[in-house]
Amino acid sequence: MLDTRRCFLRNLAGVSSSFLIFQSSPPIPEPRRRTPVDPPTPAEKQDAENPVDTSRSTQRAQLQAQEKEFRETMARLFAKVRDLKLQVDALHSSDVFSIAIFKQTQEIEKLAKQLKNYAKA
Repeated sequence: MLDTRRCFLRNLAGVSSSFLIFQSSPPIPEPRRRTPVDPPTPAEKQDAENPVDTSRSTQRAQLQAQEKEFRETMARLFAKVRDLKLQVDALHSSDVFSIAIFKQTQEIEKLAKQLKNYAKA
């Protein structure tokens, strides 16, 4: 009986190893082909007759206008923050914030986002 078990296990190992040998290897994926992409058309078409003026004086004027807007927005932000601070300081700790204070904080957030956008540009 011991001999039949050994024979069975030997045959089982031989059959399983033959399956592993004859098993096909996994297919190798083909590399993806890159298709050329056409660049998108520009949103604003430039006129051949009137090219965009990119001189230094024009760029300087644009930068000065952006700086002026930035400074004006900064001044408005400081004024609104100062007014809000005065209103909050005048409230007692037991009072509930009013809707006006909430709206002022929203305006301050909008101004802060504008300043962030100006700083990025």
